[in-house]
Amino acid sequence: MKNILLVCGAGMSTSLLMKRMEEADLDHQYHMRCADVVSAKVEMLENDMVLLAPHIGYLKDEFAGLCSKINIPCYIIDLPDYTRMNGRCVLCKISDILKDYYKTAPFHVELVHNRAGVMSNLIALDMKKKAVGEERDWQVESCAIGEFTGDKGIHMVLLEYQIEYEYVGVQKKIQNPLTVVEVVPKELYTSFNGRRVFEYIHRIYPERFRQKKEELKAKFSQGVPAMDGS
Repeated sequence: MKNILLVCGAGMSTSLLMKRMEEADLDHQYHMRCADVVSAKVEMLENDMVLLAPHIGYLKDEFAGLCSKINIPCYIIDLPDYTRMNGRCVLCKISDILKDYYKTAPFHVELVHNRAGVMSNLIALDMKKKAVGEERDWQVESCAIGEFTGDKGIHMVLLEYQIEYEYVGVQKKIQNPLTVVEVVPKELYTSFNGRRVFEYIHRIYPERFRQKKEELKAKFSQGVPAMDGS
């Protein structure tokens, strides 16, 4: 189930559109809620997509920038659909947008090794061989520590245990405040078993991702810019 956040100026029209969307969602694929402009900047952390009401379309650049930092799409509801309260049409459009978005922004895992090592290269190759289901769409890459850029599209960084001392430096390079960085246990790294690495990610990532979101919420509530990447 995908979580969709509708952002408005605290008016009733967007709430009515949301109700129409819920009525059209016969297969219960979406969970939707409305928020005003201020609270949306925190609540968007719990959602898979942000929809802006047409009358606040002038905020698109601001929200698109925030959404980009946490890897979710942002869309301005078409005025005709909004005026007619056409929930079914809006659902069809966001379904297409989400499909296209996740094709271009798959779950991205980066394995980072020391300058001389190739261990993460071997693990990445084995992961690609042993991927199942949605894992086949994941972007699994490896690089030496000196080549790591911290690209905002990375969801999880797996750091080779031999360069655990690079953890702080890697964190500083991260462009996405929700990117999870983990030092892989020695016994797992040296197994060269891609299937076990996938299982490790499935076990560790959800909780660490939740913690990252809570940290961002805390920053926002304290008046610290919540999406500054720090």
